[in-house]
Amino acid sequence: MSMILLPYTHSCFVCGVDNPAGLQLKFHAKDGMVQADFRPRPQHQGYRDIVHGGVIASALDEVMFWVASYEGRQFYVSAELSVRYMKKVQVGCDYRLVSRVAGRQRRIFLTEAELRAVADDSVCATASGRFFPVPLDQVPLDHEDFVTDPKALPLEDLLPGWKADV
Repeated sequence: MSMILLPYTHSCFVCGVDNPAGLQLKFHAKDGMVQADFRPRPQHQGYRDIVHGGVIASALDEVMFWVASYEGRQFYVSAELSVRYMKKVQVGCDYRLVSRVAGRQRRIFLTEAELRAVADDSVCATASGRFFPVPLDQVPLDHEDFVTDPKALPLEDLLPGWKADV
């Protein structure tokens, strides 16, 4: 199975391509996993040349959101997020976020994620999360919030019941 580019937005802090201060990540699904490549910029630092822990947490949260949403075929919200920082994450270096579903408790997805340095495949941070489903009519997004990209999975394929003409 090839990698599937997941939908992305204009303004989201993590996946928004038009958000100049954001991470502008693109997420791909394959074999029950979701991943994204990440090269932090100076806007993402806390200490000089070190990425702020909140930015790392946001990226881990988003990759887990996407694995829950892709596997569950609806959008989810974070109910709980736990992050363990193991090694500094440097501005200008290449990293990869990887997530998977660890289990389910009724409607809640239990997820796990890692942030790995591409240079040596070392684990810089890990996360676990619990994600709760959002009814489609309560998702505060419209079709125009998403970038039209013919390479990305159509929203209608990701979210059964999504209105293509909205």
